[in-house]
Parts: sequence; structure tokens; C-alpha cells
Amino acid sequence: MAELAALHRAADAGEAAAAWVRELADRQGPGEHGRLLERVAEAITQASSREIIPGSNGLLAEELRYTLAADVVLGASHTTGTLPELHPGERMPLIAVCALATAFPSCVLGDLNRELEVLSPELEAATAAGRAAAEMPTG
Repeated sequence: MAELAALHRAADAGEAAAAWVRELADRQGPGEHGRLLERVAEAITQASSREIIPGSNGLLAEELRYTLAADVVLGASHTTGTLPELHPGERMPLIAVCALATAFPSCVLGDLNRELEVLSPELEAATAAGRAAAEMPTG
């Protein structure tokens, strides 16, 4: 029962984080940055739910690891020559959200319930920090 509750909390935290990243994607418009952030949102959802497999080797699929790499804050700058439009203070929470999501599947190698009970609120806090950064006045 506790394991199921921990898995649900992780999935809920991942969904909230993915929703925030989708908002970042929407802000980018239809270009490459937006498409990349949409993929990141989907990877967060997967890593915080379907990829947490009790009894598995705890490894995140290579494609998801690549998608959630810290260079996500650079967006598609290698092809566009520009950075994604992020408000001051959004880059660090974006990195934190991706790093935390990446860590979720490995929780099956330790004390799954305890680790998810620690990581899920941290993912929620990183998401809240990202949302708050967008609301801060600039200038």
C-alpha cells in the first residue's frame, strides 16, 4: 500500500512538472525550442511513472536520459543559434526538474518508498520555483 502511494505521488509530481515544462514550450511557439521542451515534458512524465519499475535494474532508457540532460536549458541552440525564451530564474528549476526526474527510476534499487517520499516533494518544489520565477518582476 505504501509503495503504491509513493508511486502515485511521484507520478503526480511528474505530471505537474511536465505541465510546467509544456507551458515553457508553449511560450516558445511552434519552432524547435518548443518541440524540444514538449519532448522534455513527455520524458519527465515517463521517468516519474512508467520508468519506475520495481524489480528492474533501475536504469532510465537511454533516449530519456539524453532528453533530460542538463543541456535542455540550451534548447535547440545548436541548430537555431538562439536560446529558448526563459524568464530569469527558470533555468535552474528546469535543470533540477530534469535531474530529479532522471533519478526516479533508480529508486527501485534502494528503499523505493523512502526515496520517492524524499524526491517527489523536491520535484514539486523545483516546479514551484520555476513557476514563481515567471511571476517575478523583471528590471
